[in-house]
Amino acid sequence: MEEAIQQEQPKQQKKRTKWIIIAVAVAAILIAGIISVQAFILTSAKEDYFLAEKKSIEQLQETFESRFEQEIAWKEHTDENAIESVTEITGQMNVPSMAGMGYDQIINNANITIESAMDRQENMSSVTISAGMAGIELNGMEATLDNNDLYVGLPFLDNIIQVNGDDLGRILQELDPETFSGEENIDFSTLYNENPFMTEDFTYINEEYMMYLYDQIPDEAFESTSEDITLGDNSVNAEKITFSLSEEEVQNILKGLFDKMAADEKLREILVNQTFYLDYANVEVANEEITAFEEDFVSTMEDASANVDAIKLPDGFESVIWVQDDIIVKRELSATIEDAGTTATVRVDGTNAITDSTQVLDYNFTVDDGNTEETMNMNADLSQQDGTTNDVITLSVPDANFTIESNQTEQNETDKSFEHIFSFSQQGTQLMSLHWIGEGTYEEDQMTVDHTLFAEDGATLNQDSLSIKLSQEGTTISEVETPDTDQVKNLSDMSGEEITEYVETDVMQQFQVWMSNMMGGMGTGGF
Repeated sequence: MEEAIQQEQPKQQKKRTKWIIIAVAVAAILIAGIISVQAFILTSAKEDYFLAEKKSIEQLQETFESRFEQEIAWKEHTDENAIESVTEITGQMNVPSMAGMGYDQIINNANITIESAMDRQENMSSVTISAGMAGIELNGMEATLDNNDLYVGLPFLDNIIQVNGDDLGRILQELDPETFSGEENIDFSTLYNENPFMTEDFTYINEEYMMYLYDQIPDEAFESTSEDITLGDNSVNAEKITFSLSEEEVQNILKGLFDKMAADEKLREILVNQTFYLDYANVEVANEEITAFEEDFVSTMEDASANVDAIKLPDGFESVIWVQDDIIVKRELSATIEDAGTTATVRVDGTNAITDSTQVLDYNFTVDDGNTEETMNMNADLSQQDGTTNDVITLSVPDANFTIESNQTEQNETDKSFEHIFSFSQQGTQLMSLHWIGEGTYEEDQMTVDHTLFAEDGATLNQDSLSIKLSQEGTTISEVETPDTDQVKNLSDMSGEEITEYVETDVMQQFQVWMSNMMGGMGTGGF
C-alpha cells in the first residue's frame, strides 16, 4: 500500500507541475498582450505603464519596417494585384579535392527555373517548374489553382488533370473504400490565407481578455516617481513606474482568467481555427481532433483554476520600467516561483538607448534554481543614417552565441544592396556563418532581385568554393491564365473505375514512353 502511494505521488506532482507551467504561460502571453490596448485618456501610473509597453513595441515595429520598406511595399502590391514572377536557381562549385568525382560539373551545369503567377484577390495561382542537369532538360511540371479547382500537368502527360477539392473525398473512397470515408475533401482556397488570425478575432480577444486583465489589475499596484538613470554615456531623467502584485493577487487574477477561458465558446472557436486551419484533408478525423482539443482545453483551464493555489510566489511579482518620451528605456522584472520543494527565480533586466540614428537594446534573461544560474543575453545594436543601415543582433549564453548582422544601402528610392550574415560561435571560435548578399530594384509594378548564398567555416567552405545564386523578376499582369479546356482531363467527372482505367492505360503508357526517351537522352547526353 505504501509503495502504491509513493508511486502515485510523483504522478500527482508531475501533473500539478504541468498545470502550473500551462497557467503561467497562458497568463504571461495574455498579460503581454495588454500592450495592444489603445491609448488611454487618463495618465495614471497604471495607464502610463501599459501605454509605454504599447509604444515601445510600436517603435520596434517601425524600426523593422524602415529596414525593409521597399520589400514591404512590394509585398502589399502583390496582395492587391496579379503578379507574375520568374526565379532562376544556379550553383557554382570549385573544390579541387572533389573535381575528380564530377560533383562540380553536375552543380555548375544544373539549373532550376520556377515561373509562378498569383492573384490573391481572385484566389488564383499557377506555377511551372523546369530543370536541367548534365545535359538533360526536364519540363512540363505545372500546377494551377482556380479557387477550389486544381489543375496538374506532368512531363509525360498529354492532358492536364483537373480535380475539385469538394470531390476529392468521393474519388478517394471509390478508389479505396476501406481506407477513405468520403469526407476527405480539401479547400484549396485556404492556401491563400497567409494570416488566419482574423481582425475580428483579435478585436474579440483584446476586448474580452486584454481589457479584462487590465481591469482586474488594481490601480494601487502601480507607483510612479521621477529618477535620473544612466544610459550608455548619458544621464537622463525618466519616469520610474513600479508594478507589483502579491501572491494572493496573482492567484485571484489567474483564477478568474482561467474560469473565464474555460467557459468561453468563442475563444475555443478561435483557438481551433488557429490550430487546425492548415488541416485541409481528413475532415472526419479533424472533427474528432477538434472535439478532443476543445475538451482538453476546457479540462486544462478548469484544472488550472482549481490548482491555482499551487502557484507560489513568496515575493509576489514585480516589474519596474523607466520611461522617457513614452518609450521604455530601462526594465527590471523579477518573480520567485516555488513548487514541490524547489525554488526558481526569474529575472529580466535591460536597457534601451535611443538616439536620432542609433538604438541599442541590451537585455539579460536569468533563471536561478538555487543550484545553478543560467543567463541569456540579447544585444541589438541598430543604426540607420543616410540610407545605410548597420544592425547587429546577438543572442549569447555562456560559451556560445548566435549573431545576425545586416547591412543595407539604398542607392535611391528604388535600388538597394544588402548583406545578411548568420553566424554561430562556441567558446570564442566561430564554427559556421551563412552569408546572404544581393542587390534589388523595387519599382511600383515590377521588381528584380539577385541573391547569392554561401557558407564559410574558416577552412574549406567560402563563396569561391560553393555558392547558390537566385535571380528573381516580378511583373504585374492583368490575370492568371488557366489551362486550355481542350487539354483538361477532369477527374471530378469520372467514377473511381474510370479513373483507375485511365491511370492503368493512358497514364502508365505515356509514362513508360517518356521514361524510355529519358533514359535514351541520358545515354546520348541530352533529351
